[in-house]
Amino acid sequence: MYLAYGARALAAGTLGVALAATAATGLALTPPGPGLAAPRAQAQASVIITPGVRHLRREARQGPSTTAECEQSMQIACYNPVQIQQAYNLPPLYSRGITGKGATIVIVDPYGSPTIVSDLRDFDSTESVPNPPSLRIIRPAGKVPAFNPNNAGMVGWASETTLDVEYAHTIAPGAKILLVETPGGGSDGTVSMPQIVTAEEYVVRHHLGDVISQSFGATEETFPNAASVMALRSAYLNAAPMA
Repeated sequence: MYLAYGARALAAGTLGVALAATAATGLALTPPGPGLAAPRAQAQASVIITPGVRHLRREARQGPSTTAECEQSMQIACYNPVQIQQAYNLPPLYSRGITGKGATIVIVDPYGSPTIVSDLRDFDSTESVPNPPSLRIIRPAGKVPAFNPNNAGMVGWASETTLDVEYAHTIAPGAKILLVETPGGGSDGTVSMPQIVTAEEYVVRHHLGDVISQSFGATEETFPNAASVMALRSAYLNAAPMA
């Protein structure tokens, strides 16, 4: 199991960094309303984000921690599915039958997680979230290398995959989940952007989903010129006519 429950803490940590950056830069966030509109930022000062990355310690125990336990062990608040759903005012949509039913969420992650199927099942059982109609895994960009628990990159991506799958399902519990794993940069745990584009082009070409969620991180130095960025646009261009 790779942070099946710790994904909640990671989600809280990501939100915490965003809010800390907002406070530091003088940006005001407008909470999402019933229409699930993305938060809007009103610029009041130049943007200086700090810290860029925050590495969290593990939860103090196995299984879902309470908010108080997370604050004590990691100095952040953990949010369970009910809290996330309430924060985005989703229960009124659920009561009208708007749960993502009939749609497929495509999640693209390097390496993936070797335990995601059982992790999601345990997560749903513990957090009282209904099981998704289906969780399917494909690897159109090539074979994923064998998981190495001593490889920090692979372990990190297993955690990221867990977070992405469990909380996409939390928001749209009626949607199907299609996890698209890519080989990454080989056995060293790095990311290959061309592989992500290849995987997404496959999904678009075969009409496999309604929403694509991709997860990766890269600095400006990764893309030395405009041409290197333009080369990665094909998946978006192909998906545009279908939007």
